Amino acid sequence: MHPQGEKLPKEAQHFLDFLASRGRKPSTLRRYAYDLADFYSFAFIHGDQKTASNDLLDPSLLEDYFAFMIERRKYNHKTTKRIAAVLKRYFYFLSQTYGLGSNPMESVTLPPADDEKITQDHLLSAGEIRQLLTSIESDLGLSEEQAQARPLLAPRNKVMIQLLLHQGLRLQELHGLSLDDVNFGTGTMTVSPEDGEVKKREIQLSKNDRRDLHRYVQMIPKPVRPYPGEGHPLFVSFDFQKQTYRWSYEDDEPKRLTIVAMQKMIREESKRAGLAPGKSAQHFRHTYIVSALKHGHTLEELQEKLGLHSELVLLRYQEYVNHIRSK
Repeated sequence: MHPQGEKLPKEAQHFLDFLASRGRKPSTLRRYAYDLADFYSFAFIHGDQKTASNDLLDPSLLEDYFAFMIERRKYNHKTTKRIAAVLKRYFYFLSQTYGLGSNPMESVTLPPADDEKITQDHLLSAGEIRQLLTSIESDLGLSEEQAQARPLLAPRNKVMIQLLLHQGLRLQELHGLSLDDVNFGTGTMTVSPEDGEVKKREIQLSKNDRRDLHRYVQMIPKPVRPYPGEGHPLFVSFDFQKQTYRWSYEDDEPKRLTIVAMQKMIREESKRAGLAPGKSAQHFRHTYIVSALKHGHTLEELQEKLGLHSELVLLRYQEYVNHIRSK
C-alpha cells in the first residue's frame, strides 16, 4: 500500500503502481499519493457523489479545488502548476486504462503567475462587465427553482462582484468581511485580511455600491439576517431547497459563504452571462487595477488602496497600460 493509500480509490492505487513499475522514486510516489489523496478529500467534502466520480468528474470541481489552494492555502503558482501536472497525468492514465471519456484537466485554466505579463485575456471588457451585471438580475436560463430564488439571491451576487470589480478585493478579503466592517452612515468598509499578505485598510464605497450592499442585507429574511454588533458574516450562504439564507446552528449566526461557493457563484454567473470560460475573482482584480491606472491613479495610490506592502507587484499592470497607450 502506498502512503495515503487508504484514502485513494482503486484507480489511483493502480496509477501509483503503474508509476512504480516505470521506476519512479519512492519520494515521487509519496508526493503523487499525497496530491491525489488531497484532491479526493476535497472532492468528497465539496463535490457530490455524482460529480466527484471519475467517469462523471466535472471540470468545475477541479477549478474549485485550485481556487481553494490559491485563495485559502496561499499556494504559489509553482506549486499549483506542479499539482495540476500530477492530476493531468492521472486523468490521462484513466482515459487510457479505464476509458475515461476526456481529460477534465484540459478544461482547467490556472490563474497567471504573479510575475506573468498581463494581457487582454486576464481582463474583462466594459461590454463583458455590463453583460454580467445585467444577467445577474435576469432570470434568463434559470430553472424554475433558481428563478424563484433569484429575487433573494441576485442582490448578494451582484454586490459581491461589484466589490471585486470596483474595489479590487481578493476573494479571501471578500470572504472574511463581517457586517460590522461596513459603516453605512459614512459609506466606508474596513478590510482586515487574516493572512497578512496585505495591510488592514479602510475603503470608500461608491454611492451605488453602498446602496446595493444595503439592499442585499435588507433582502435577507430577518430570522437569518446578519445584525450589527454581533460579528455576523456579511455574505451569507443560500439554501435552494428552503429558498432562504442559511443559519449556522453550530456558530449561532448566519452561515458564512465559503470561498469555494464564492468561486462557484462567479463561474456560474459568468457562464450564464455568456462570458468565456475560466473567469475568476482574479480577472476582476486585474480589471480593477488596469482600469485605475488608465484613469490616472499612481502606483503609490494603488498600493495604499489595496493594502500592498510594495509597488513591485503592480509593475506588470503599469507595463500593460504603457503598452496599450503606445499603440
